[in-house]
Amino acid sequence: MSRFANALFFLMSLGLTAHSLHDRAMAYGFDDIEPSANLTWAPCFDAFGCSRLEVPLDYANRSLGTTSIAFIKLAGKNATVESPSIVLVPGGPGGSGVDLLLTYQTLVGQMFGEQYNFVSFDPRGVYNSGLHLDCFSGVAEARLAFYRLHRTGASNISSTSFEEQYYSSSIYGERCNNAVENKSPHSYYVTTPAVARDLLTFTEAEAEMAGQSPSAAKLWCYSISYGTVIGSTFASMFPDRVGRMVLDGVLNAEQYYNNYWTDNVDQMDEALATFSTFCYSAGPANCSFWGPTPANITERMDGIIRQLQNHPVALSGVGDPDLLPTMVTYSDLKTLFLNTLYTPLASFPSMAEILRQAEQGNFSALAGMYDQSNSITDARLAITCTDSYRRNKLTTIEEFKTWAEYTISKSKYIGDIYPIYLEGILCRSFRPQLPDSMDIRGCDAGDISALKVPTAFPILFASNTIDPITPLISARKMSSRFAGSVLLMQEAVGVMYAYTRNVSVVFSIRSLTKGRRTVTLERFRHTSMA
Repeated sequence: MSRFANALFFLMSLGLTAHSLHDRAMAYGFDDIEPSANLTWAPCFDAFGCSRLEVPLDYANRSLGTTSIAFIKLAGKNATVESPSIVLVPGGPGGSGVDLLLTYQTLVGQMFGEQYNFVSFDPRGVYNSGLHLDCFSGVAEARLAFYRLHRTGASNISSTSFEEQYYSSSIYGERCNNAVENKSPHSYYVTTPAVARDLLTFTEAEAEMAGQSPSAAKLWCYSISYGTVIGSTFASMFPDRVGRMVLDGVLNAEQYYNNYWTDNVDQMDEALATFSTFCYSAGPANCSFWGPTPANITERMDGIIRQLQNHPVALSGVGDPDLLPTMVTYSDLKTLFLNTLYTPLASFPSMAEILRQAEQGNFSALAGMYDQSNSITDARLAITCTDSYRRNKLTTIEEFKTWAEYTISKSKYIGDIYPIYLEGILCRSFRPQLPDSMDIRGCDAGDISALKVPTAFPILFASNTIDPITPLISARKMSSRFAGSVLLMQEAVGVMYAYTRNVSVVFSIRSLTKGRRTVTLERFRHTSMA
């Protein structure tokens, strides 16, 4: 979840002695830390411990060599070296767990209790870990040229949009294949099953460091968004190694591995509809797009959509030295809606102001919004496309059209911008040469949808009742596939519990980490405009 960055550092104990902190040089980047086959913590970022753990490129063929995984650790105020570690598993794919822990260092203790150590990591191919891929080999002009060809806006914006986006998509995979073949031969070894094995390696290494049996070590983790795919993959491969596992903001892992995401659009319009309700309830003093009824607010918003769909607005930049000549388009407005849905309650007020200005003829706040929303990163696509390569259901133009038409039919407000945002079609020309050990079907437990064996401790799935990005339907489906798991629902609008922070949900999560096998499941209410 790289959009939620900007770390704030403060001094906390690392679970190390004061003597060891002062004897070792403080690191402010992972380049300052030597990779090691043994788990060793170096002081870093003033208040943390950092490690670069060497892991096999391929666990089924260790002679192939190793890569390094960046881990970061923060001790709770009451933690010791022997305290359990809760691993924060980042979203993405391509999200940095290092950034995640730096960003939410104050929240983790509140959520789980200060008696734990908190660890996170950058998965293979991401930021501080090994196996980086640069599909355009540093040629920025080539990358920008591809963006211009491919990112043409909403999938139904013109009669040729589908075709342009489909046929141009092959360029990306071909560039990535070429970069792997000629510059970084193992950069496709970044699949989620490999990351799950890396987590087991870390769990065993930490147990050994504490003088405990590695073979009995169990993973304690809190996973968000794509991190729930990592968590459910780990649980399907190693059900007896699950200690405490909370999967929050749940993706349908089977749809993820098929590269055919349909659940994700299930609640988008339902979430956006709450904007009109909350705006009306907040009143004209607190919502600048207020109207006398929720229906009035929705009708005026729909009017702006129709206006931009039929007539883009030209901005000359005259009178504004910071604004270059540009066009505000239908895709810019749809991007506003999509961006808002990641943090709806926090973002509704700013969306209301942008809509108010647009209604009065000032569209400048929307300028460039679509271009700035580019979610293509080589790390994200390398992970997504290698994970789905053997079962990809989005390869032909007919499949692309069918899927895009489905998203449009399910979501009036987001459905036509979502295909070009998600970019699953870019996987169609990836050609990774991977061993079976890198594929979910080649792993110990087989297909992720087939697991019926209870995990060593029940998994807790958590979801808001209206989640526009990782909807409740996905949490229900994934919970049904893990025997003995439970589903915690919070009556709230937004992506994941972590961004609504209901105290009652915190209590339930703490109950799980303390060892309770059952959690009281209520429908916790959280609704607010501001």
